[in-house]
Amino acid sequence: MLENVPCNHCEEEFSPEELVALPPPAGDGELICKRCIEIILRRAIAKLPREN
Repeated sequence: MLENVPCNHCEEEFSPEELVALPPPAGDGELICKRCIEIILRRAIAKLPREN
């Protein structure tokens, strides 16, 4: 049985198949969960200039 592994962002533990290695330039191969990816994407989108 595989051990749970912590997400490098939120520190919650997940099974290895629930985590993704975040490659450069966004990360350094650190493991990240789906929820943290969504948070990072929402923050990046919020910073984009809006067209009216």
